[in-house]
Amino acid sequence: MFEQNTRSTYTPSLSLPYPKPRVVRPNQFYAILLLEDYAGAISELTAITQFIYHSFILNEYEDLHKLEKAVAIEEMHHLQLLGQTISLLGVDPKFRTLTDNIASYWKASYAYYGCGICDRISADIAAERSAISQYRYHLRLIEDPYIRQLLDRIILDEEEHLNLFQQMAAKYCHTIQS
Repeated sequence: MFEQNTRSTYTPSLSLPYPKPRVVRPNQFYAILLLEDYAGAISELTAITQFIYHSFILNEYEDLHKLEKAVAIEEMHHLQLLGQTISLLGVDPKFRTLTDNIASYWKASYAYYGCGICDRISADIAAERSAISQYRYHLRLIEDPYIRQLLDRIILDEEEHLNLFQQMAAKYCHTIQS
């Protein structure tokens, strides 16, 4: 969970360390998979954009505003780790995906801007669920133990984010099924 400290900000309570970005060897296929997590429609970059926007718009709900901002910052850390790993795999970590060697660059329309508090919280829950599902799918395809450790650690954060957004849904939106 995120706990409020004396400076009135939220910090992650998951104190588990992140594995250092490492790879067994360069691997373009693995890099292409990680580019999806890095800057695809379901990605860390999309999550950062969506959550930071929601933090701006939902600033009248202090706890939710702070949570959205804190989660966005944590997603930035995931983005950095993935970018470093993609680079180690031998691919330039530009904000794009690659399909058949054709680049599709990240678009701001990937973020869900929404309307109203409950719509936005629901979208945040859906975003975390989609991210967890995509990371798990990529785990089935990646055999590199270093990358697997990193993705396992990121999934722990995403599961915690999901839990926190579900708590906000329970607090503010009694009709959202979490």
